[in-house]
Amino acid sequence: MGTVPRRLLTFVVAVVVLALLAAPAAHARPARDIAGVALHPWQLQNSSVRERVFAGVAATGAQWVRVDMPWNWVEERGPTVKWGHGSWGALDAVVNSADRHGLKVIGILGFTPRWASDSGDPWAYPYARPFEDFFTAALRRYPQIPAWELWNEPNFSRFSKPGPDPGKFVEFMRSARRVRDGVGSQAKLISGGLAPGVDIDIFTWLNEVAIRGGLSLIDGFGVHPYSVVDPDDPRSWMMKLEMIHNRLAELGRPDLPLWLTEYGSPTTQAASGYGPPLNDQQQADRLRNAFALATRFDWIENLTWYEYRDSCDEALDPECNFGLVHLDLSGKPSYDAFREVIAGATAKLRPQLTLTSRIRAARLPARRSAARASKFAAPAKHKASKRPSAKRKASKRKRAKRRAMKTRTVNRITVSGALTLPGTPWPNAFIKVLLPRRSGPRKAVAIVVKEGYFWARFEGPELRSGTVEVRYSGSDVYLPLTAQVQVVSSATTKR
Repeated sequence: MGTVPRRLLTFVVAVVVLALLAAPAAHARPARDIAGVALHPWQLQNSSVRERVFAGVAATGAQWVRVDMPWNWVEERGPTVKWGHGSWGALDAVVNSADRHGLKVIGILGFTPRWASDSGDPWAYPYARPFEDFFTAALRRYPQIPAWELWNEPNFSRFSKPGPDPGKFVEFMRSARRVRDGVGSQAKLISGGLAPGVDIDIFTWLNEVAIRGGLSLIDGFGVHPYSVVDPDDPRSWMMKLEMIHNRLAELGRPDLPLWLTEYGSPTTQAASGYGPPLNDQQQADRLRNAFALATRFDWIENLTWYEYRDSCDEALDPECNFGLVHLDLSGKPSYDAFREVIAGATAKLRPQLTLTSRIRAARLPARRSAARASKFAAPAKHKASKRPSAKRKASKRKRAKRRAMKTRTVNRITVSGALTLPGTPWPNAFIKVLLPRRSGPRKAVAIVVKEGYFWARFEGPELRSGTVEVRYSGSDVYLPLTAQVQVVSSATTKR
């Protein structure tokens, strides 16, 4: 085979570089690997309903179901499991149904019996010995359960009585780890999912748990990234998950995956703490975006949609309307969206552009053409007998150079900013800048975004103040985006 021409090789290399810059990172994993739904066992007591629910979940292709495992159902009146007794029937029915439909259970540990804590509240941390007896029995009874979530939203006073306490929470996790290791179980222990915007913020809680050695006790870090805005909005908690992952790395656990054991948005006609009113289609769109974003991170192990079924039919109560299906088990658009996502459909995420620009006048030196410069720089004729001195030659050269130079005034526009592609850290891409001109169409120039940032300067006498427009063309993962900024002439002049 002959040698590849250098020009062709250069072209090929340039094309490859451009493709690498323009292409976003591939998805880390399929949605079916991480997708789950939340179920409540008190909604599954009727055997017919239970079978319809589990059949409906299995039909979506999801692999996970997150289910409350109320301890106070098993030992309501006193400690019995250590003698081989306990009221396991209701939980057995749920776990067995999940097994029949090929679904993996994330069991939530909580719901303390009245007799097993100081206050008697279901969300008060229990005495260590009776809890360890119960969890030992649960691990032996349900060896097929691959993951247990230790408590629910422990940073929220609603689920921590008399109030959130990182110290008590770590001791609870320590008891669970002691039991898991003693039984020899391979089940994963996930810290209770943290709620944003409650009594103790997520990062403070994380630090307090880490100081007490809590991160060494678990196999996954639970987060409930509810937000009042769409998942791919820069203000959402879904967009802050990378900060949590980075903080775990700083605390010595870069290998600790995030388990998003609750995320959802209710269909409701009234604004609430979960955001503005949402119709059925808007709920489905949020679901699509959440999974499109979560699948782009290989350190997200699970995303559980809260919840599978509406809990009541009060249209104005957001707590009733998180479901993929209505109370009567008829599907919402979000059920179809969930099934499509698991089958491989991917929503396009919304990029974000921040943009600044300014214009300045600048006087720049401009050389005359070589022909014109030579006309002015031609040396005078001298008699052959009289040669010019070196000093005279240097002086003439300087005068010729000055005559060959002139200044011109141009406008200089500087454009800078940042491009955010949700789920792509430090993105590299191309954007197009359209610059205002005195006449004719705007001047279009392509510039490179490197690690999320860009800066470019353009000069020319035809440039003027006006509207600078920046366009990102989008991709198979991201929507296209256009941003504009006004630039106004400045009196500042640079020489």
